[in-house]
Amino acid sequence: MLKFIAKLINKSNLINLTMIETIKVSSRGQIVIPERVREELGIEEGEKLVLIKDQNRVILEKENDFLQSLRDREERKSWIALGEKAFSKIWDNKKDERVWKKYL
Repeated sequence: MLKFIAKLINKSNLINLTMIETIKVSSRGQIVIPERVREELGIEEGEKLVLIKDQNRVILEKENDFLQSLRDREERKSWIALGEKAFSKIWDNKKDERVWKKYL
């Protein structure tokens, strides 16, 4: 059974299933994003991408998607701060502090 599965999952099938591609870096540091990947992600000529270095990885993200995720994170932070302020009267009281100190 394992041999049968191994035959089904060859390199090209794995590439098709996971969108893993091997690309080369030119002498000028340029890369080509394969057409299949560009089509799948909707990356068009002239579109700006953001390059993110994450430890030993390089991540490319569409600029608009990156900026939207930043806005979403900022909005989430704002809601959290607003919630903390609204609940501070309930959370920050001496009676609860005495009770919680028993468990710390």
